[in-house]
Amino acid sequence: MTINNKYYHEQIDKLGNALVYLIEQMGSLPKTSLLKLVYIIEEKSIEKRSMPFFNLDFEVWKFGPVCQNLYVEFTEEPTILKDYIKKRNTRSGFVFDKVNHFNDDEFSDSDIALMNEIINEFSGANCGDLVEYTHRENSLWYNAAKENGVLELLLSEELPTTNIKIDFTELIKNDSSKLDFYNEHKEFLSFVSSLKH
Repeated sequence: MTINNKYYHEQIDKLGNALVYLIEQMGSLPKTSLLKLVYIIEEKSIEKRSMPFFNLDFEVWKFGPVCQNLYVEFTEEPTILKDYIKKRNTRSGFVFDKVNHFNDDEFSDSDIALMNEIINEFSGANCGDLVEYTHRENSLWYNAAKENGVLELLLSEELPTTNIKIDFTELIKNDSSKLDFYNEHKEFLSFVSSLKH
């Protein structure tokens, strides 16, 4: 995860504070849960509001849609997100705790409402539950894996990762106004990102 060529400060701040908020509301969380919750927030945001929440790329991996840069950040000691979360070893493996209090500067009321909805829906869910949710039949992960001929390999754990990208436009492809709004918003975010570098 390289701040200089991939993510700008406000994007990192929003992601970091979202992680803090999830941990404040749900307690310390393992890597897989955090990865899945970030994905679910992104998916629900596009489905409901036609706009990305974090504007991250996700790939079709064995345990669900994964943002590769976040996976690396959570597997090692956090570097880019070190001001927001820290890793702690427990008997059952690593979990993440918050480092700071939640700061809502980068969040709209709609953002907070969406996170609360996801926290309410998935509070108490373990890693397996979250993977099951993202792998459900006709989910973006399931359909992308099936269309690319890797579903059985992923489910049988013969194939751990792929570089197949999750296409969020599949969620809104039947609504042209939502699709137009999404594409315009992505262009705007790309423009903002280019100004930050």
